Amino acid sequence: MSDDVALSEARNLLVIAPPGCGKTELLARRANHLIASLGANQRILALTFSNKAKANLNERLVKVLGVERKRRYVTVRNFHGHAAEVVLAHGNTLRIDLNFDMPTKQTQARLIDEVVGNIATNAKFDKIRLIGDQLGAAKREPLDEAGVLAALASADPCTLQVEQMRQQQGVWFYEDLVRQAQRLLQVPEIARLYRAHYGAILVDEFQDLSLQQLDIALQTCDKSRTFVGDPLQGIYSWAGARPIEVERVLRQVCGEPRSLGVSYRSSPKVLELLGIVSEELGGQKLQAHESNGWFEDGIVGGLGFKNGYEEAQFIERACSTILQRQPDATIGVICRNGWRRKYVDEQFASSILPCTRWDLAMDNSRIIDLMRESAFRLGGNPSFEDFARDVSSLVDGVDVETAEDLALALAEFEGIVEETGTVAAGLAQLRVLDDLQEVISPGVHILNAHTGKGQQFDWVFIPGLENGNMPDFHAKDNPAALVEEKRVLLVMLSRARHGVVLSHSQTLVSKKGTPYNTSPCPWLPSLRRGVTADANQLIQHIEQLPTHRGD
Repeated sequence: MSDDVALSEARNLLVIAPPGCGKTELLARRANHLIASLGANQRILALTFSNKAKANLNERLVKVLGVERKRRYVTVRNFHGHAAEVVLAHGNTLRIDLNFDMPTKQTQARLIDEVVGNIATNAKFDKIRLIGDQLGAAKREPLDEAGVLAALASADPCTLQVEQMRQQQGVWFYEDLVRQAQRLLQVPEIARLYRAHYGAILVDEFQDLSLQQLDIALQTCDKSRTFVGDPLQGIYSWAGARPIEVERVLRQVCGEPRSLGVSYRSSPKVLELLGIVSEELGGQKLQAHESNGWFEDGIVGGLGFKNGYEEAQFIERACSTILQRQPDATIGVICRNGWRRKYVDEQFASSILPCTRWDLAMDNSRIIDLMRESAFRLGGNPSFEDFARDVSSLVDGVDVETAEDLALALAEFEGIVEETGTVAAGLAQLRVLDDLQEVISPGVHILNAHTGKGQQFDWVFIPGLENGNMPDFHAKDNPAALVEEKRVLLVMLSRARHGVVLSHSQTLVSKKGTPYNTSPCPWLPSLRRGVTADANQLIQHIEQLPTHRGD
């Protein structure tokens, strides 16, 4: 089926691609097929949602097309990068003031904190969440600045105050970048320029689109459109994604979707567990591409611990044993929420295992490369301010995510420079990851559920199957939110190739240091039907793994 889909002559194509079914390979082969249909000087635009997804697609495109054909014919952007490209090129048309810095999360957090002030912690968290939701909702329409203020007239007074401060200070949030791009692409002359330039568009993860992002994609190209994704992996409603509405529009544009049903990623035992969750969500089980090609058909562990510390210690022990047997293995330790990660973070902070925390920009090899390039260019002993200014100039003006990562890294690095005394001494403290060409390097990767979407690991550990974390306590009275929480679990499970390990703890420790008892995740009874190993059986399986990474 994937061959038929990649080579389809349909002008508009909608593809349902469950996890591990070769979505990225399909997009690369689709690009290869569409190159022949491009007009003179036309290119293909491939849109993703993150830098990691962009790197993954770029790598696959190079393998399929080769370096020169990929560079000549395909542009890969995430949505914020494409929006920045549109705004910077054509903002003057609508008299948009282009004298702004690319948005960062810190900018929005700073303004909100200034408005909210010093209120009780729980109330402050709820207020920040409300302000973010209201700002996002108002800006998912193609409104100018006055229109945004009008849309917020009945919002919480703090939300209106944040927006007023933003406009007065001339700063932008991420939603402003996308909003202004949508406004510009609704100008017929601008839309025609992009449609002339892009002879085809490939959109990854259509279920994560907001209606605003969908409109941007449709306005950017009208000749050949391919949308690939999986409604069962729609986990971004809080960020404006509207999987049901988007799929409805795409069915009108593209007709009935084509479906992929063979998994090229996961072992039979992992797929069995995935099938249990998928069927509960209205999906179907997937067939393994090579059902006999996995050591013992893979493994699914289900473990219980007295507390979070014992759980984290066991996870490190298991990871160490895996890497002793297979040093090139990739391991994802994925938590639903950041607060539930603290035990794992503490355990691996002193571990000798190669470990990357995906929310730490200093672990980003691309950022470290940029910092070292800047230091080499400047030479001598530059001040931190000169260094920060120079390294920031190395980032492509439309690479919004890298600019965000660099801003976070520089904030961390400033403290290192203060401790070491010089920029050069600070850079000497930074660890460079091995295998920099790999999107996912060997070793342990610690991340949250939403961060890992679209990636894959040989092993996945999912601690924290307790009610309140999984499903998240915010979803307890909302049936639609509870369904999305189960989709989050599906996404976490689907990251695993060979094995997945689920665990929970009987007690945890509150922020005040007080132990409390947990209640189990309500989905545990059905999940146990897919569990094949306890702690001892899991370790025995790992100790017998082939000494090379493989299946």
